[in-house]
Amino acid sequence: MNVLKSYYAYLGIAAGIVIKLAMLGSTALAGNWMLELVAYAVISAGALSQQQASPWFRRASITADVLIGITVICGPAALPPYWGNILEYASLVPLILLGCMLLLAAADQMRAAGRQVVLEWVLVAVWSTGYILWLVMAFDWLEEPVVAQGIRIASMLLPLAHVALLVDMFRAQQQYIRMEVDKS
Repeated sequence: MNVLKSYYAYLGIAAGIVIKLAMLGSTALAGNWMLELVAYAVISAGALSQQQASPWFRRASITADVLIGITVICGPAALPPYWGNILEYASLVPLILLGCMLLLAAADQMRAAGRQVVLEWVLVAVWSTGYILWLVMAFDWLEEPVVAQGIRIASMLLPLAHVALLVDMFRAQQQYIRMEVDKS
């Protein structure tokens, strides 16, 4: 039963990542706050049900819940545009943390299985760099060519980071299921 639960937990996390990846790649889905709520809710539920595997999953679930709250506040345009933009850029910080926590949870799984965790640390750097670039580009004190180059780099890093996180979640799932089967 534990193996089946963890299988669906990792699939839930992966489904949320796929939804976020689809939102990055499609201009039609980019502003859909309800789809974003679904993505964070599925990630939160999957991470919460895997909290026995690593404390990073519990922290990721809490961070996804914070992102749900920010999305609800910003989503239906209940705030003036200026405050909505501030909260939208402020939501990048928990989004950075969410990806990093999921990658650290995967690193715990790899470490428990006796595998190297160098890949997870590289992915943490790629994930963080992509979102930090978006956060830095929000400031008006940068010159136009610098902003254009930063947006170009971030636009390449973010889909790459989401796909890498997705693949890493499947690797962690495989290791966790293998360890659970070996226990029984």
